[in-house]
Amino acid sequence: MKKRFGIVIIGLLLFGCAENTSNEKESQEKQAQEQINRLKAFAKAYGYVKYFHPSDEASQIDWNSFEVYGIGEILKCNDTEEAIATLNDLFKPIAPGVVFSNTNEAYDLSVITPEPIDDYKPTYWQHKGVSKDMNYQGGAYASSRVNRYTEIDESSDFGNISAFLEPEKYRGKEIKYTAWVKLQEGSKGTGHLWLRVDKPDRTYGFFENMDANPIQSNEWKQYEIVGDVDDLASGLLLGSFLKGKGTLFLDDVRLYYKEDNEWIEIPIKNSDFEADTIGQRSEQSAWTGGSPGYTYSISNTESKEGEQSAVITYEGKRKRVEGTALFDSIPAFGELIEKEIGDGIFCQIPLTLYGNTENTYPKSTTLPKLLDSLENVNESPNNVSVFLGNVINTYNVFQHFYPYFHEVDVDWDKELTTALHRSFNDQTAYDHLVTLQKFTAPLKDGHIRVNGPNPKEYVPPIHWEWIEGKLVITSVKKEGLGIQVGDVVTKINNQSSKDYFKEINSRISAGTEGWLNFRAQHLSLFGEKDESLVLEINNNTITLNRDNKYDYGTIDIAIQENDYTVLDENIYYLNLSKIEMDTITALLPKLLQAKGIICDLRGYPKGNHGFISHLLKEKDTSKAWMRIPKIIYPDQEKNTGFENHGWELEPKDPYLGDKKVVFITDGRAISYAESFMSFIEGYQLATIVGQPTAGANGNINPFTLSGNYTITWTGMKVVKLDGSQLHAKGVLPDIYVSKTIEGVKSGKDEFLEKALEVILN
Repeated sequence: MKKRFGIVIIGLLLFGCAENTSNEKESQEKQAQEQINRLKAFAKAYGYVKYFHPSDEASQIDWNSFEVYGIGEILKCNDTEEAIATLNDLFKPIAPGVVFSNTNEAYDLSVITPEPIDDYKPTYWQHKGVSKDMNYQGGAYASSRVNRYTEIDESSDFGNISAFLEPEKYRGKEIKYTAWVKLQEGSKGTGHLWLRVDKPDRTYGFFENMDANPIQSNEWKQYEIVGDVDDLASGLLLGSFLKGKGTLFLDDVRLYYKEDNEWIEIPIKNSDFEADTIGQRSEQSAWTGGSPGYTYSISNTESKEGEQSAVITYEGKRKRVEGTALFDSIPAFGELIEKEIGDGIFCQIPLTLYGNTENTYPKSTTLPKLLDSLENVNESPNNVSVFLGNVINTYNVFQHFYPYFHEVDVDWDKELTTALHRSFNDQTAYDHLVTLQKFTAPLKDGHIRVNGPNPKEYVPPIHWEWIEGKLVITSVKKEGLGIQVGDVVTKINNQSSKDYFKEINSRISAGTEGWLNFRAQHLSLFGEKDESLVLEINNNTITLNRDNKYDYGTIDIAIQENDYTVLDENIYYLNLSKIEMDTITALLPKLLQAKGIICDLRGYPKGNHGFISHLLKEKDTSKAWMRIPKIIYPDQEKNTGFENHGWELEPKDPYLGDKKVVFITDGRAISYAESFMSFIEGYQLATIVGQPTAGANGNINPFTLSGNYTITWTGMKVVKLDGSQLHAKGVLPDIYVSKTIEGVKSGKDEFLEKALEVILN
């Protein structure tokens, strides 16, 4: 009886512990959710002020530093009241007319109305797409703070010094490049060594630039790159660059080639930088350098060996530009962003201010203190505020400017919540890279690429594809692996192939199955250098080594190798991914006599869309299939229309449209290729054979996040020539063709066979 009683007591104690643990967990979850809500309120305020509030002060700050600092302050808040006070403290120095409160009371316009008003002009933001804080300036996209001067940094993305060597003696050899590098303390950029082998056809052989593992240390360290020189190499280049802001020191550069298993040094003029010359090649020095916004000098106070080192310093090349109107629509004075941005947190943010020759009104008195705080922000990649800030920055770019929310089914606010939660758990730069990939994947934009530190881009010597619902080996680049083309992979790292790819697919933004599979078949092979990949094939376990860096310059799926080929019965095959327009022009007399023409666009055109003019019978009248959004309001509300563009092609002689013409395409055809294919489809210029294209067209608009992450995306809306949807659908073939396992085993190009069949029948 005592024993049983004891068990009951223990049970009650355990129940009590469980109840306490459950309550504690609920409390922690509630606190975490409240913290996420406060971060989301900051996120929305951040985007509203950054892109739509036109104060001079908001245009003077480094927004990446501000987001990291602001998140650190928000994370200190314990409740809504503290969050509101912190939001006011954070934003009033850069936007003194904003109000954050727990209610939406009437806004006092006198706060932002100068007296007298005679010498003032209204200022406001207009965005054509968006260029503010984007990597490309002066292209298709623009952002203008109308009637105010804005400083634009025209600096290059990096400052670089390099040396060129003739490669004859080293062709076919393994080479090694070493150098000592350090960054000056306080530098926000990253350091890199780079080594490149050029080939006669203007393509690259080996290339490495340390983007995967950039230099961030403030201490002298030796770094190394090892590669191979192609047998037909035409040039050998090496150097170092500083990406972003800061100062880089370089010293004791060495280059070697391997002979009889020994490293033999290759002489480089001024490899120790003891000669007082850099930037222009001379008899004393092999080094050249010259990127806008960066200076190149010699330091006699910092060195690893000897008395001097090379120095690359970001100084910035800033240009003062007056903001002029991009289009007619403007926000009226008194229009506000009035929203509940969090539970019980309201904002009031003016869209238009008045400004005179000195400043926008009202003028902040607390900006200097904020700027001092931003100077000391920790932007290292392992800072959780950097991870959270990158998510917030990314959220706002798409929230206000992504043109395809009507075409894709995504709850972007929910995705923000998920990404913020993930960021708290990210332990490494690679973890965060995956978070950003998963965050942007639901947007179904085939142009989206997330790049960052340590992307794990080493691959084993195979390629594979999903064919007939199975993962099939399509290429084996090394003998003795026990793998044959056509083998089916049933397991990867002890997972079923489908489960393994499910995780890979969750990191890829793609609008069509073809583009998703194309991206996934590469990303699925990626890993650390020399990391193993364990496969199950034919009930056998085979372990592969990831020993080669992935080459982005190759398509990696069999396409006919030649620029063009004359097939049986005088049928011409044009590989539009390789052939240049000059070559096509020279071929025109022969094409005029051909029985048929097959154009292969299972890739990216080589500047040859002029060929379309020889298929057109009448002038192209489509003028509005490229549409750049005109934006003056946040959250893509009250859209003011588009700036429309087209190619407006003219017909050219000789006319080839009366021939049998077939275009081959598939899911690899993206962007420019889809512009090309849209004409073929829209004007019915040929029979299209293959698979749907990628469904992602329009100029990309990349931006850089803290910690050396970069995201590319589509900044304009592109439709088909008839105005119907292209995004996430692609150009559809007239005749569908799919690969078969038997076709892969026998080395057939089943797409080309079908194209020939169409012409011959």
